[in-house]
Amino acid sequence: MASSAISILSGIAAAAAGLSGEKVAKSGAIPGLDLAAIIPALLGNKAGAGGNLLGTIASVATKSGLLNSSNIGKLAELAGSLITSSGKATGKAASATEGIAGLAAAIMGGSGTGASLVSIAKMATGLGKTAKDEKGLTGMATELGSTLAGKFGVNFAGSGTAVKALDKVLEKDTKTALFKAVLSGLAK
Repeated sequence: MASSAISILSGIAAAAAGLSGEKVAKSGAIPGLDLAAIIPALLGNKAGAGGNLLGTIASVATKSGLLNSSNIGKLAELAGSLITSSGKATGKAASATEGIAGLAAAIMGGSGTGASLVSIAKMATGLGKTAKDEKGLTGMATELGSTLAGKFGVNFAGSGTAVKALDKVLEKDTKTALFKAVLSGLAK
C-alpha cells in the first residue's frame, strides 16, 4: 500500500504540473513539487495536533531521523500513512480520453515511473488548456481530487491545516496551488 501511496502522490504532482502547463522530465522529476519535502511537511503539521495517529507517526519519524532520510522506501511508508486507497474503482472504468475521470484513472493506473508521470502530465496539459482562467484550473484540480476519492476510494488523512503546512516548503506558484487543490478535493 505504501508504494501505491507514493505512486498516487507522484501522479497528483504530475497532474498539477501538467494542468499548470509545465512539463515533467523523463526521469519523473517535478521541479517545485518534491515529495521528500511534501510528505514530512504534511506529517509534521500533524505532530502538533495532539494525540492522533498521524501525530504519533510524525513524532516517531522525527525522533528516529526518518524524516531526514532520502530513502524512498521509508518515504513510501510515511506516504502510506497519508494516502490510502481501496484500489477499486466504482462504476464504469474511465479511459484516458474521458477528461478528469480519465486523468484520475491514469493516476490510479500509473506506476510512478518517469514515463508514467510524463504521460499523466501530458494528459493534464491537454485538460488544462480547456480551462478559461486560473479559477477554472483550480476547479479542475479540486474535481480531480473529488474523483480520486469518490470513484477510486482514495483517502487523504490530512486536512486543511496539513495542506496549509505546504506553504512553508513549496513555492507559491500555479502548480503548487493546483497540487493543494487536488489534496483539498480528496479531503472533501
